[in-house]
Amino acid sequence: MRLTSEFTFDAAHRILGHSGKCAYLHGHTYKLTVTVSAEALDALGMVMDFDDLRALVKKAILDRWDHATLLSRGDPLVPAIASVQADAPERVIALDAPPTAEQLTRLAFAAIRESLPAGIALERVAVWEGPGAGSELSRGEA
Repeated sequence: MRLTSEFTFDAAHRILGHSGKCAYLHGHTYKLTVTVSAEALDALGMVMDFDDLRALVKKAILDRWDHATLLSRGDPLVPAIASVQADAPERVIALDAPPTAEQLTRLAFAAIRESLPAGIALERVAVWEGPGAGSELSRGEA
C-alpha cells in the first residue's frame, strides 16, 4: 500500500553557468510530492499517519528550504546574500550540486529516506518548479 502527500514551499535559486534566464536569481513556488509504502498496514489500517509524514517532511526539507535561497556552493551570491541578510544566514543554502529540479529531487529523496521510521519505504519524490515543469525520482532509481 502507498501513501502520498503533497507540500509547497517558496524558494529562490539560480543555475550558475546556465545560458538562459535561469542564470538569474528568481523564485518558484515549488510543489513537493512524497510517496511512501509499507508491506502491511498498521493496527489502525494506515501506512503511516499523514501528520507524521508531514512532520517528517517539514523537518527534513521544508524547515530548511522554504523561503530560502538555494545556490551552488561556489556561487558568488552565497556570501553576498548572506551578508545582506545577516539576521538569517541559514536561509542561504549552499548546495554541493546546482539547485536544479533534478538535484533538489535527489537531495529531498535522500533526506526523507533517512528520516523514515523502520518498516516504511520511500517510493517516490517529485519536485515541481511550476505547472508542467518538474522532476521525479523513484525507489528503484535512487
